[in-house]
Amino acid sequence: MSRILLITRPKYDETTHYLFNWSQEIIELARKKSIQVLDLAKKRANRKELTSIISKKQPSFIFFNGHGSDDSISGEDGNVLIKIGKNEKLLKSKIIYALSCKSARKLGPQSIKTGAVAYLGYSDDFVFLYTPEKLSKPLNDELAALFLKPSNQLVRSLLKENSINDSFNRAKALFIKNIQGLLTSESSPYNYALPYLMWDLRHLTCLGDNESSF
Repeated sequence: MSRILLITRPKYDETTHYLFNWSQEIIELARKKSIQVLDLAKKRANRKELTSIISKKQPSFIFFNGHGSDDSISGEDGNVLIKIGKNEKLLKSKIIYALSCKSARKLGPQSIKTGAVAYLGYSDDFVFLYTPEKLSKPLNDELAALFLKPSNQLVRSLLKENSINDSFNRAKALFIKNIQGLLTSESSPYNYALPYLMWDLRHLTCLGDNESSF
């Protein structure tokens, strides 16, 4: 299996601004490991470019960042990249991680039916909290880190050639660690994040061949 990572990184609102910046460390790690990175950033995160680059480069791992629904994933300005009944066959023979809302509910299972190796994502909304004062420096936002570090842990683990199941469990373990840290802290200013962390943990989903690796 070729070591090519395709990543979509729209950046047009506060949510995608955070995901855009937090995914930069994934790109850096991949390049350190001599993995070819195909970065569809900002305006390039559109269906035409996605279709073209998948056809030409055949990446074996696709990391989607952006908004989603139970049957679709979106790119720049909310324009749909992948939708059931339209082009989910693009995901055939690929490992998918979708950091987007709800797509593991219907799009994930349908992708597996049409030949995706594995689909990791969320069966309901992916919720993360952030500090508005940190918008200009999202990587310094300790509140957002509680949510986005576990997500990145999943991808980092896959880049290190761990199995899908192992990577999935490592992400869950970091969610649990963050939850336990808040539960045992009497002084954390972020205790209100607990129900949202538990929500994301509960809805993180792994479908397909979980013994495969990238």
